[in-house]
Amino acid sequence: MNYYTPDDVQLKHRSMRFVRRMFMMRQLGTVLCFLPILSVLMEMGKSTALCALLCTNAFIWPYIAYIMALRSRDSTGFERKNLTLDAAFGGVWVAAMALSPLPSIIIMAVLISDRYSAGGWVQLKSALQAFLFAFVLVWSAEKAPLVLTFSTRTVWLTLPLASLYLLALSVVSYNLTLSLRQKNRELERIALMDPGLKIPNRRLFERRLESEFLRTQRGEGKAWLMLLDVDHFKQVNDTYGHEAGDFLLTEISALLRDSVGLKDVPARFGGDELCVIVRDADETSILLLAEQIRQGIALLRLPASSTFQCSVSIGIAAAHDAASIHEWLRCADEVLYQVKRAGRNNVKIWHSDSLNILSAVRSK
Repeated sequence: MNYYTPDDVQLKHRSMRFVRRMFMMRQLGTVLCFLPILSVLMEMGKSTALCALLCTNAFIWPYIAYIMALRSRDSTGFERKNLTLDAAFGGVWVAAMALSPLPSIIIMAVLISDRYSAGGWVQLKSALQAFLFAFVLVWSAEKAPLVLTFSTRTVWLTLPLASLYLLALSVVSYNLTLSLRQKNRELERIALMDPGLKIPNRRLFERRLESEFLRTQRGEGKAWLMLLDVDHFKQVNDTYGHEAGDFLLTEISALLRDSVGLKDVPARFGGDELCVIVRDADETSILLLAEQIRQGIALLRLPASSTFQCSVSIGIAAAHDAASIHEWLRCADEVLYQVKRAGRNNVKIWHSDSLNILSAVRSK
C-alpha cells in the first residue's frame, strides 16, 4: 500500500521546474535550428512567407508553449504534448529542406536524444510518430523533392546546433543525475538512521559490525561491542508515560554521541537497548568509556520528576575473542545479562575464559 503521495504544492513545484527546463532547451534548440534551416530555404529560393513561419516557430512558439503549459492543470502532461508537437515541427522543416543531409541528420539526432532524455521510450515513440507523420504529409505535398547538396555556409551554421545544443543537453542530464544521486544518498541516510534518536538503526549497525569484525580479522585494528540496556525501562513507561521513555532514550543517545569517538558508532540495537561499536581501544580505555557513560546516564533527569535516577547495565565484548559476528554479539549479550542477574547498574567485559564458565553453568 502506498502510504505517501506528494501533495499538490510539491507536484506543482516539480511540474514548474520541468516546464522551465523544457522552455530553456526548446528556446535554445529552435534558435540553433533556425540558422541552418533558413540557410537551406534561402538557397532553395523558398517564399518569404515560409521563412516568416520559420521565424515564428523559432522565436514565438517557445513562449506560447511555455505559457500554455503553465496555465494548464497538468503542466507536465501538457508539456509532453508540446514536446511531441516540437517533433512534428521538425518533420515539417526537414521536409521543407528536401532532406538536405547535414542539417536534417543533425536535427533528427537532436530530436531523438532530447526526447528520450525528457521522457524515455514513451516520449520518443510519440515524437517519432509525429515527426514521420508531419514529414510525409509535407514532403508529399511538395512532390517529394530531394536535395543532397549543401553549401559551406549551411555547414558552418549547422555546427552550433551539433555542438552547443548537445553540450547543453549533457549539462542538463548531468545536473539531473547529480540531483537524483544526492536524493538517493539522503534517502539511504534516512533509511539507516533512527529518526527519533538521531543515531544509526539496527540495519546500519549490522553493516558496521560486519565491516569492523572483518577489519579485526585482517589484523588492521581492534573493535569492541558495547551493549547498553536501560534498567527497569518498562517502569519508566508505566509510571511517567511513553513520552518520558522516549525522552530518556533521546537523552541517552545524545550522551552517547557526545561521549564516543568520531570513528565509533552508537546505534539503536532494539527497544530500550542501545549499543556502541568502539574502534581501536584497549581494555582499560573501553572500561573507562563505559563507566563514563554509566555515570553520565545516572545524572539524567526526567522533566516530570527531578528525583528520578536512571541506570544502565553494560556488557562489552572484543571482536578478537569471537570466531564470528554472531558469536561476538552473543558474547556481549551474555555478559550484559550477567550484569543484569548480578543486580544491574554495572559494567562488565567479556573474557575468553567466560565461555567455558558459562558452558559449565548451563550444563548443570
